[in-house]
Amino acid sequence: MNVILTSELLQRLCLLGQESTTTTPAGSGPWNAVVMIFVILIGLFLLIILPNRSREKQAKKLLDSLKVNDKVLTTGGIIGEVYSIKRDEGEVVLRVDDNVKIRFAISAIYFVFNKEAAEQASKETKNKKS
Repeated sequence: MNVILTSELLQRLCLLGQESTTTTPAGSGPWNAVVMIFVILIGLFLLIILPNRSREKQAKKLLDSLKVNDKVLTTGGIIGEVYSIKRDEGEVVLRVDDNVKIRFAISAIYFVFNKEAAEQASKETKNKKS
């Protein structure tokens, strides 16, 4: 019985050591891995880089349209009115309260409140109080 198992085991080992004569199917070679890496890189570009570029364009447009007396929100949460802008130095001065002015980097401006919407909201609150 041991002889039968040993001979059977030797035959299987011999079969494992033989070179494969079958050809690999199309698409399973090294080019398949290269194509998959390329597809993943394109996917990352579309999911990460392109949306970031559009956000940067919107932020630049927002900062370029900034003007004196605009009501803004900074990245630190401070709400104020633009007192002066020094674009060449990259800074803006906000009037936060009477006689209180704070200098910020112009890139710290997060949001510009819409004047028309703010005026309309203040009119609505005045009408509700009346």
